[in-house]
Amino acid sequence: MTDEQRLHIARNLIVAGIEMAFQITGSRLAALEETEATMGAFLAAHNAKLAAEVEAMETQGTA
Repeated sequence: MTDEQRLHIARNLIVAGIEMAFQITGSRLAALEETEATMGAFLAAHNAKLAAEVEAMETQGTA
């Protein structure tokens, strides 16, 4: 299996996770917040410096 094929599978898993969070919460915004929390946990486990930089960012906007 090529790297491109593995990335395609990984993307599909991420999309499936967001879809599942949406189905559970009934909210697109809540699904994205769950995804953000999960990415934060992943970054903290694998790259603490990057996780700190991301946490320091302030996201603005509306959904």
